[in-house]
Amino acid sequence: MLIPIPDLLRARRLLCVQPHYDDNDICAGGTIARLALAGAEVHYLTVTDDLVGVLDRRLSDEAARARLAEEQDRAGREVGVRAQHRLGFPDAGEWSAFALRREVVRHLRRIRPDFVLTVDPWLPYEAHQDHVRTGLATAEACLLFGLPRFASGDPGLDEAFEPFRLRGIAFYASARANTVVDIGATRERKHRALDAYTAQFSPEQLGLLHAALEHKERAWASGRGFEYGEALAVLDPGHLHVNLGADEMFR
Repeated sequence: MLIPIPDLLRARRLLCVQPHYDDNDICAGGTIARLALAGAEVHYLTVTDDLVGVLDRRLSDEAARARLAEEQDRAGREVGVRAQHRLGFPDAGEWSAFALRREVVRHLRRIRPDFVLTVDPWLPYEAHQDHVRTGLATAEACLLFGLPRFASGDPGLDEAFEPFRLRGIAFYASARANTVVDIGATRERKHRALDAYTAQFSPEQLGLLHAALEHKERAWASGRGFEYGEALAVLDPGHLHVNLGADEMFR
């Protein structure tokens, strides 16, 4: 393989781009907590306002937004999130992946991470366009952010931008993972974080979520010498364009 798979566990500043307020924690909360405990600076960028998924129809949009933000902040403290950034695109709405791509580029240039984490847009049978557009826009932003003529919508930021190295991008909720992270030491932090998300999960639903995740975490770790794992597709940004050897990355 001409371009090697980067080591996610060496990340020192991580930008985690998620469609909804809970996706990072559900799919990769143990990995994120492990990196944060090792000293990595963790930023969350949440794309949508998440209003469609709120269970209590009596809440006004303003009250629902406040509750979602409070829950996300509480969960973030469990896994070690340094900063929460929210874009407010309409949940399950008609928004452009190109507009999101520009926002992700802006945050890449401002935060200057060495690793990006996001949802895999190529998961078979994924019907939720918030997930597909978020993953695709983030992946393409990782290709384009270093091009000086690509505009982020912030002229001052673009003018002052100095190139930096983005070491890798990791996709969670992936059917083609090439990396399994041992989360034995941080799994409890992840699951405590999930308990914060009561605006969109009933107690019964949270119980099912915990059980389903435990099953997958054990399965991913099976035969690897540890008990619980999270599976990710980890790539170098150079793998994201005309990659004729893509199959080699998942063997």
